[in-house]
Amino acid sequence: MAFKLSDIPSLKDKVILVTGGNEGLGKESVFQLATRSPAKIYLAARNPSKAEAAIAEIKQRAGPECAPIQLLSLDLSSLDSVKKAAAEVTANESRLDLLIANAGVMGAGGVTEDGYELQFGVNHMGHALLIRSLLPLMQETAQREGISAGETRCVILSSSAESFAPASIYPFDELKSDYASAGMWAKYGISKMANLHYASQLAIHYPEAKTGIRFVSVHPGGVITNLGDTLNNWPKTERVVRKFAAMLLNLKPVEEEGVRNQLWAATCPDGMGDGLKAPESGGFYYPVGIAGKGSKTAYNKAKADELWEWTEKELQPHLAV
Repeated sequence: MAFKLSDIPSLKDKVILVTGGNEGLGKESVFQLATRSPAKIYLAARNPSKAEAAIAEIKQRAGPECAPIQLLSLDLSSLDSVKKAAAEVTANESRLDLLIANAGVMGAGGVTEDGYELQFGVNHMGHALLIRSLLPLMQETAQREGISAGETRCVILSSSAESFAPASIYPFDELKSDYASAGMWAKYGISKMANLHYASQLAIHYPEAKTGIRFVSVHPGGVITNLGDTLNNWPKTERVVRKFAAMLLNLKPVEEEGVRNQLWAATCPDGMGDGLKAPESGGFYYPVGIAGKGSKTAYNKAKADELWEWTEKELQPHLAV
């Protein structure tokens, strides 16, 4: 499907939130969206100085037509921080049209503030709480006059690395520890599997026909990002090797190709024409808009059900009024 960035429609009046918006795919997503006339974009990030620098760069690139961009302090490794960020948005906005769960960590060791294996805690648990906390606002948005079903969307970045997850997925007891017995890539794979399983479960438990919200997960493709570069435990020599490998493997820069799949998932309207199809709720898509390429486990509903039930129990204390 030949979706181009020029195909992104007007986003007039929409309020948007992008996590990890201070670098890589997130920053490029904010830039592209900011040039389509939304009412406001929340750039959610953990590091305020990097986020402010990113906002300044985006505004310079976008020029005078740049939409308002507001920094939202968000540390996905802390559920308390997630709750505070969601509360800030809810208190200040009457609508939330697009939520792009873009942020993530790769290769990091240790545990989150709440005791989860770090990659699983940041990539899945933090985003799960953010999404669940903002769903009431998104449902109100989807029911507004003039808003079509499925126009309000939540896009979660997964990865082809979901195939790295071990057969024992999900070892929940281990995931509430540093899971030292598992390798770095296995743990990363579990977190990416959780991203796509959670999106599919959101589509079941909050069906578009009832709520008006469409939930989509995507693999961005082979993209050159600085995801691994941000980790202290990546040796400098290994970062150099990774960048050399990116050239050999023809990985695409964020600005050219990498951002297209998530922006297609977030903005492509139903019935756009020219052969462009919008995503379906619960779907997992390779770039751009290609369904059905995930691993066998990616479509295992029983495993997705297990993740949903466990996650709901973990989040309930944080969602209680």
